[in-house]
Amino acid sequence: MKKTSSIPGWQDIGADYESSISNELINQTLTRLVAEHLPIFLASEGHQSGPAIILAANDQGLLLDKPRDWRPSEKTRLIFKDEAGLTNHFDVRILAESADSLQSSQPEEIFRLQRRASYRVDVPPGAHASFRSNDRLHTGLTVKNVSARGMLFSAKKPVELPQTSIQDIALSIPARKGEDPLAGWQQKKISQGEIVRTFHDRQLGLVLYGVAFRSKRKEEDELTRYISQRERELLLNGLPN
Repeated sequence: MKKTSSIPGWQDIGADYESSISNELINQTLTRLVAEHLPIFLASEGHQSGPAIILAANDQGLLLDKPRDWRPSEKTRLIFKDEAGLTNHFDVRILAESADSLQSSQPEEIFRLQRRASYRVDVPPGAHASFRSNDRLHTGLTVKNVSARGMLFSAKKPVELPQTSIQDIALSIPARKGEDPLAGWQQKKISQGEIVRTFHDRQLGLVLYGVAFRSKRKEEDELTRYISQRERELLLNGLPN
């Protein structure tokens, strides 16, 4: 993936991620994590541990508090929040393990998820939406991505909409991988929204619609929790083999 210059010390690598190989930035981050005993989460393929801390950091690597639910893995991702509340991570190798600690390699690169004001995540295949417009129910609409403030859905044929405002929006989201397909389905409800843009993807033969939610606080909070959950899922899926 081609990297392009962004903020000094950081490079834009796409998909809302930035990275840096600055030793100064990496060391400053490690110093803060160690000194303030800030929580980190260890993630390997298909699993994320409970909170742990970095006990020490030097040129030879990191000494980590071993999570109770640690699953042995040669490669792991250390996930944490920075001072701005953005999700950061290091990818490291586990070099040694004891009863209560882990020794890892020194991070060579730091990654940061630079969230937009209304951060969207791609939803699992099979996610769909329904809503009412002028008392007519529209169903079976394929959802591409969602945020706490809106969604993008597609249809094979134009949806007949006498007005841009829509009501009784329901998002149906499939179970996560490994969950019971029936018990794991989630449904999120939003009271109102508005179609704010429409465009055609002629290559796929689809009509796409951007929706801005006019949600209540409780509805937005529930969507925000789902966005965070889905972000973790995507982060785990992107772990190195």
